[in-house]
Amino acid sequence: MLTTIHPSLASASQLELGRTLERLNVATIGSIHLDIEDTSFIRNITFGLKTVTQVAGATHHPLSFHLMVSDPFPWIEWLKPVNPDWIFVHVETLANPAEILALVRGVGSKVGLAFNPATPLEPYSYLASLADSIMIMTSEPDGMGQRFNPLLIDKVVQATSLFKSMEIWADGGITFAAARKLYTAGARHLVLGRALFASEDYVTNVDTFREVGYER
Repeated sequence: MLTTIHPSLASASQLELGRTLERLNVATIGSIHLDIEDTSFIRNITFGLKTVTQVAGATHHPLSFHLMVSDPFPWIEWLKPVNPDWIFVHVETLANPAEILALVRGVGSKVGLAFNPATPLEPYSYLASLADSIMIMTSEPDGMGQRFNPLLIDKVVQATSLFKSMEIWADGGITFAAARKLYTAGARHLVLGRALFASEDYVTNVDTFREVGYER
């Protein structure tokens, strides 16, 4: 089985987003991935609605959104016009997760739950029938490039057990070596940033990661 790759634009050159999207338009990917950060949940700022709208108009690929904001509710309606295929919300920001899952479903998107490294999965297993995807964060802001933490591979294994019918995504500092381990653990969707944009041959990089489950 091939891995589905989701290039994360937050790691691309922000001065060359148009050129980056042109190159990705000929790659076989699952979506263009956009992290939405406004300093309220993670100490960073990424994309506003103007940029999101322009990105949507510059690609034929589906869009996936990772709402790294303390209040994700307004963003659901704001994103509706660009027809997002996936919207991930962080469980750490939700007092009543089922409420926003229904809201996301209402705009026609697949529903995703994102988990920070320190957040346990089991308390949220009751939501298995209400969501489509689980995103395991495999790094966190560490001041050293958000490096992949191999201890979180076990969390991916746990996710495949608790959420058997759901897509398992992994996001955070993923290298090729890490991707192989994540594939073995059960993650079939990988959000890639620096490893993908490290060279300008995006198509070759994407294809290499798509085939990560095959022995070389």
